Amino acid sequence: MSMAEPSSIQAEKEARAIKKVSRRFLWFLFILMTINYMDRSNVGFAALTMNKDLGISASMFGTSIAVFSTFYFICEIPSNLIMARVGARRWLARIMVTWGIASVGCMFVVGAWSLLGARALVGIAEAGFAPGLVLYLTYWFPQYYRARANASFMISQPVANMTGAMISGVILGMNGFLGIAGWRWLFLIEGLPAVIFGIIAWFYLTDRPRDAKWLTDEEKRTLQAAIDVDAAKRDKVAAAGPKRSVTRHLLSRNNLLLSVSFGTMIASFSALANWLPQILRGVTRPDMPYWEIGLLTAIPFACTLIALPLWAMWSDRTEERYWNCIIPILCGAGFWVAAALVGNPAWQLAALTAASVCVTPVWPIMFTLPAMVLPREAHPAGIAFINVVGIMGATLSPLIMGIMRDLTGAFTAPMIVIGALLAIGAGLMMLVPRKLIVGEPDAPALIEAVPEVATAT
Repeated sequence: MSMAEPSSIQAEKEARAIKKVSRRFLWFLFILMTINYMDRSNVGFAALTMNKDLGISASMFGTSIAVFSTFYFICEIPSNLIMARVGARRWLARIMVTWGIASVGCMFVVGAWSLLGARALVGIAEAGFAPGLVLYLTYWFPQYYRARANASFMISQPVANMTGAMISGVILGMNGFLGIAGWRWLFLIEGLPAVIFGIIAWFYLTDRPRDAKWLTDEEKRTLQAAIDVDAAKRDKVAAAGPKRSVTRHLLSRNNLLLSVSFGTMIASFSALANWLPQILRGVTRPDMPYWEIGLLTAIPFACTLIALPLWAMWSDRTEERYWNCIIPILCGAGFWVAAALVGNPAWQLAALTAASVCVTPVWPIMFTLPAMVLPREAHPAGIAFINVVGIMGATLSPLIMGIMRDLTGAFTAPMIVIGALLAIGAGLMMLVPRKLIVGEPDAPALIEAVPEVATAT
């Protein structure tokens, strides 16, 4: 049956199957991503005392973040390709257990060089996790559901940064307990959940609809038919263009423009997540307790938590991806510059909060775009590629922040540079033909059938 004009019966069957899949997976993926983002950002809190204890400069701390990102970058695409071959259940579980062990190992660092080595191991172990989850959703959701499905577990990013900031501030207060430094407790306590949930993922996840014992045969057929029809449409569009290898598709003009634009967004996130505690420490009173810094750090991410699912739903309902990406990125650029120029700490925190609210909610929308500009056989590598380029942004921004902080003694210049990077990203995306980035013409009827998908978590 054509998906262009689905009957009410077919639409209802599809809605039921999607709802069942959402209830099965999205809450669990949300937990996994929360653990992931919390583990990524805790090094920023550890730096409040670790840097002084180990004699690590701002530049060297920025380098440690860049080292993590570089090794993540190197292993990203191979990881996604392996997952496509061996299955999500096995590979995602492996990633979580090994990265959790490596993260706990960071508690044993004794200086700058051992920190670099430990963060390199974490990057290698964790590579492929986030794009692996995005690829996993392409096995279960047609394109016209994916922005909401992505958002349902990507809201874990502001949740992790919000709760992680408060928890990390409390854990740092354990300094000296059992003779162990607070930042060492931080790596231990926040690294163990990855190991535990990695083991759970091995038993809970299902690779494909055909393997789902918790779906009826009719639900399996309905869901697979929707995914196949949606993919066939994409393949038809791709077949109309020149024949290319997967590598050439990845390096095509439009895919590169989208990927670099996403990289500027990740640069913004990495700068905020890793440096905000130190930015706040620099503009507030020096003796502020760590738990108070944690509460202030949580504010931008609490506000982002509200905006992220709403923006994804708006993008799906309006069938608009192009301007729903570009306009927020431009606004985020302006708020970074405003944060650099205002002198009042409260206004600076407000501007950084606005930057986070503008930029982070674009993530779920951006991750739908590779499936729009690439053929089906290039999706695993394409999703990994856009994230790889994003990781390059995460490599660049900590170096900028650290080096310029050491050179100028302030965060003003680094924040202006982050704003400029976002403006460049928005400009690059404008070069992509808008006709490639549109919603599905048949999406409205199906969206109206299952409005609760976005809140399945």
